Amino acid sequence: MRIFLSILYPLIIFFGLKYFNTSLNDAIVLKAFPLILSSVITFLIYLSYLKKKSMIVYFAQKFSKKEISKEEKEYIHNSTLFWVGVSLINVIIHTIIFFDNNDNSWLFYSSIGWYFLFIFAGIFQFLHRKFVFLKRINGES
Repeated sequence: MRIFLSILYPLIIFFGLKYFNTSLNDAIVLKAFPLILSSVITFLIYLSYLKKKSMIVYFAQKFSKKEISKEEKEYIHNSTLFWVGVSLINVIIHTIIFFDNNDNSWLFYSSIGWYFLFIFAGIFQFLHRKFVFLKRINGES
């Protein structure tokens, strides 16, 4: 349901701004919401890394069906910086499209485009874990 809402929000804003009488300030606030939300999430992920209570470790433990080893927890905690970087790239892209006058690029990226960034990063993280981390802790070369 959240995915559906995250895709629907930019569509509602896009058509609302086009067909309803909204002030410039309202339009700016509504278009800035994905940028603000992304910035806050990036900050929280980074803060969790600094406090050594990684949000990613927390969610990995919450959703894992098996016990996560100490080495795996350390790997996940260290990979939090990777996700901070990915999230920062997301914020930069949101900033660029926010200031761009092309509403279509804002609509695309704010609704589904950012999913591609995180899916690609997730695939990269999965491959790194499988072919680098797991081989290293299993003593393979």
